[in-house]
Amino acid sequence: MEARVIKVLIDVYRVDEAIKIYEECVAPAVKLREGGVGALLLGDRSSGRGFSITLWENKEKLIEAQESGFMQEQIAKFASMFIGTPDIEALEVMVKDL
Repeated sequence: MEARVIKVLIDVYRVDEAIKIYEECVAPAVKLREGGVGALLLGDRSSGRGFSITLWENKEKLIEAQESGFMQEQIAKFASMFIGTPDIEALEVMVKDL
């Protein structure tokens, strides 16, 4: 399993809006996409700092989501809320115990 981890800083006055978009749009879209396992959003409301973690069956599906523009479409939903540029990386899920 692979994970796409995106570290962001969101305008603190728009955190609730970002949560709603993630919950209603991004997380369901990941699960509907072939190879998408699920999504997590972690954050600190007081600072606007957050992490989006999307889980993928394998590296190929993670790469397909990026190369097809899917990842960029999801990130674009938050563009007006970002402070700075998101930090994006792909990591192997080494232990999963949910």
